[in-house]
Amino acid sequence: MNSSLEPAVFQEQMLPLGPHRLHARMGGRASALPTVVLEAGGGSTLPVWRAVEAGLAAHTRVLSYERASIGGSRGPVGSVQAPVVAERLAALLQAAGITGPVILVGHSLGGLYSRYYAATRPDSVAGLVLLDPTPEDLHAPPVRWVPALLWLLHGLARLPPVQGLLPLLKRTPAERDTRRAEIRTLAQPGHVRTLLAEMHARPAIQAEVARVTGAADAPRLPTLVISAGNRPPSMPPEMLRGVRRNHQLTAAAGLPPHSRHLCIEDATHMSLLTDAQHGASVAAQVLDFARQITSPRSA
Repeated sequence: MNSSLEPAVFQEQMLPLGPHRLHARMGGRASALPTVVLEAGGGSTLPVWRAVEAGLAAHTRVLSYERASIGGSRGPVGSVQAPVVAERLAALLQAAGITGPVILVGHSLGGLYSRYYAATRPDSVAGLVLLDPTPEDLHAPPVRWVPALLWLLHGLARLPPVQGLLPLLKRTPAERDTRRAEIRTLAQPGHVRTLLAEMHARPAIQAEVARVTGAADAPRLPTLVISAGNRPPSMPPEMLRGVRRNHQLTAAAGLPPHSRHLCIEDATHMSLLTDAQHGASVAAQVLDFARQITSPRSA
């Protein structure tokens, strides 16, 4: 990347969509490359994309957003099923004035949402990038204590000492700002309810993605899958093999010649986005992928 380029300016806005107002951030500038649209993982908010956005916005336009009732988005807690999320994303792109096929980047649960969107709206997607995506065949049992923990964190996040003191434990101003944003988000009951709704809906979302991507007439699109190589010790070896195999098969099912799978060995599931070096690596891979699929030679 050209480090001499000026930092991109990002603009945050609230886009009205029916009963919801979706919190979106756009930066960069229009170029020969498609606009990159970032679909976050379950319950994730805009700050997780900072490192990736910074690498992308110097070269093309990039849009990130928070799904309905997540983070800064406002409105009733509604459906989190894939068809509804896809409809909202299509309306969001129209409201943001984004025309033409985009490169859709989905992380974790956002990978499932992105695959559904691409399978049902292939003319709107130039290419698909999946960052450590949740496999459609991953059957991890729900952890029963997670809802209680989230509501406990919600209660703590509402306490003034937590809001004021906890961010100070971070080293840099950017880290402290991110922690403050996380606390504000957890203090919102609608965010917690929607996060839990996404967790409970995951099996149904997986089934819907398997249906549309497994159909005989399912469209094939250029697909880049990036796995995180640094897995938690608690992940059973058979689950690790299953996740990696799914990622490889998902890439292999993409349209050649630019569909591929790669692994960032020292990255964790979240550090792909939140670590400055890993986020820059992801951005570089997305840009390289974008250039390949838009090159005249790939037509």
